[in-house]
Amino acid sequence: MPQHGFNPQAPLTREAVDAELERLRADAGRVSDALVELTEYNAYKLLESAPLSGLTAERWQRVSGKIAALWDDFTAYQDVLNRASEIRGRRVKPRPEELAAISRLLRGESITLSTKSVALSERTLLGPATVSVTATLAQTLDRMNTEYQLAADFIAQAELAWNRLFAAADPVQERLKALITTAREMGERSVTTAVAGLGDGYAALRREVFADPLGLSAAGSTFAGRLAEIDRQIGELAEAAAYQADLRADYQRGTEQLRRLIERIDEVEGAQRSASASVRERILIQSLPAFTLQAPALRARLCALDALRDQGQWARLAAEAELLGDALDAALAEATRIWRLIAGLLERREELRGRLSAYRVRAARRGAAESQPLEAYYQTARELLWSRPCDLAAATRALAVYQKAVLALDGAPPR
Repeated sequence: MPQHGFNPQAPLTREAVDAELERLRADAGRVSDALVELTEYNAYKLLESAPLSGLTAERWQRVSGKIAALWDDFTAYQDVLNRASEIRGRRVKPRPEELAAISRLLRGESITLSTKSVALSERTLLGPATVSVTATLAQTLDRMNTEYQLAADFIAQAELAWNRLFAAADPVQERLKALITTAREMGERSVTTAVAGLGDGYAALRREVFADPLGLSAAGSTFAGRLAEIDRQIGELAEAAAYQADLRADYQRGTEQLRRLIERIDEVEGAQRSASASVRERILIQSLPAFTLQAPALRARLCALDALRDQGQWARLAAEAELLGDALDAALAEATRIWRLIAGLLERREELRGRLSAYRVRAARRGAAESQPLEAYYQTARELLWSRPCDLAAATRALAVYQKAVLALDGAPPR
């Protein structure tokens, strides 16, 4: 279709051909740069690589076809320029027929846009078997410009949709990552399982964002509601995880205190046995208080708390830990009482020995330390206190006799 009043019978002059070729080559360079820039655009690459679906896939199928057609049109455009340039380059002063050929290429319908076969039922005896749609360079460039604008507008819409969707989804992803880290550090199976479920739901929604940004941005989309629900669940689970983390920290501190108490009870019960052996060797006695042996059972109760922790039964664990703490306090008090009763027998012997020595010094000050019967009383008490095993009852009675005799000296004149 001729344009700009072009008369096919009036070829361009040599100067006009050169000017037109220069202008068209410049146009071709700008078109090439624009097409390359379009395909290098990040949103274009994402549309090319993403597994699109829904409205975005439907529209991209049409737009990608237009972009492919743009390259085909540009190739045809460039081919026409190359043919015209080849003819012009044959000689400095082209012949009239060469100028006419160049003019037809540059101004005539030199580009075949499409060719299709004519159906047999539509053919005539003298009619063509194929029909072609042709256009001039100017018409082709106008058509390319329109198609380019449509493609660029679509890519910009997709990019804007992605940006808005990810701007809403990314903060939720960061909260989810923080929750995943917390769950991993806690090592709680129930929390980890719940977080994994949320992560799967978020990942599915994010895949939909990649696949159909236009559909998820359209009116009536469920994206905002689904994202808000995931965010709400993340918040609830994060709160529960923080509560369990506090319980766990308190549990770890508390069980460490309980463990130290059990070790202390075990030490005291061991001291009972050691003191009993020493008493039976040094003190004459028929029976001693029964040992306490509570440490093994208390350790088993502490292990039971670990099982409750592993099951996530925090309320029951807190109650059982409190009961165990009370039991440990009582057990330590009882173990200490028994130990003191046993060890007290040795202390009693040492106390009696000290008193005997003190009264011996007192008698010496009165000048009667070796007088009879005072000396006999002293020796009797001493033999009982230093014998093994020591009869504490007899020693106590002998010391009382010696003590009474020494005190009696206070009423007599010094010797």
